[in-house]
Amino acid sequence: MVLFVVNENSGNGRGKKVWAKVESRLRLTGEAYEKVITRSEAEAIAFLSERLKHGSMKAVAVIGGDGTLHSLLPLLASSGIPYGLIPSGSGNDTSRALGIPSDPFKALSIVLAGHTRSIDLLETSTVNGVSQLTLTAVAVGLDATVASDVNGSGYKKWCNKLGLGSLAYVIGLLRALAKFKARPISVEMDGTKHEFKRGWLSAISNVSTYGGGLQICPNALPDDGQLHVCVVHSCSIPRILMIFPTVLAGKHVNQHRFVTILSGRSVTVHSPDSMLAFGDGEPSGATPITAVIRPRQLDFLIAVSG
Repeated sequence: MVLFVVNENSGNGRGKKVWAKVESRLRLTGEAYEKVITRSEAEAIAFLSERLKHGSMKAVAVIGGDGTLHSLLPLLASSGIPYGLIPSGSGNDTSRALGIPSDPFKALSIVLAGHTRSIDLLETSTVNGVSQLTLTAVAVGLDATVASDVNGSGYKKWCNKLGLGSLAYVIGLLRALAKFKARPISVEMDGTKHEFKRGWLSAISNVSTYGGGLQICPNALPDDGQLHVCVVHSCSIPRILMIFPTVLAGKHVNQHRFVTILSGRSVTVHSPDSMLAFGDGEPSGATPITAVIRPRQLDFLIAVSG
């Protein structure tokens, strides 16, 4: 039996609409299922934690976005319980990276088919002892400032209503550039330090995209046993605005004067001035922050290729 964890508020209420479609299909096909209706990540954690104490289940599937998935990772990582997704969030980077369709019925078919792929996770830690698991990417610097602005904004709701969730990140970037200043960044990858005098961001990725579809680390795979880091540095605000459109297709990696790509198993980002960090679009503390790859920590329900 599959347990569906439904965040009705994801995507500005889209979660509720998506679940109505999914449940009607489940009833039509006669599939056995359970559901937990929540309105926040905190409720989802509490309900699933309690449910896990009472019997086994075939799989857990989220009707929600990257934030809902992120909140449940500590409960399901290494549990052996397959984890699935029917996307209804704003950015939906997890579904994009794992090839999960936006169509609710097609995504449901993947969940019910039961085919899994063991994927990696990122584990971050800060000097104050905060530790988190992240599935997609950890944004540090300008991109974290963008995430913070988007999460606390009113324009995100309107972008979602218009079906333009990714537009919120463009608006957030323009607003963040008005207040964020480039600063020295030290990125230590597997013991080797890389210094950047004017660093804008350091994105630590487990998958190729973040921020609603930006191909920040186009060669990253969720099961390659590596974390991938994109550092944008040594450029002006006009240059940032020129680089930004190229990230949509991953072409920014060719601009070697301003973009450095690194990969490895452990990375620590330092800065003289504290920089925000966001994992899966959720707060993860601030620099200095360390991330390590945790290979094959999660069995995710995906479509079989070929």
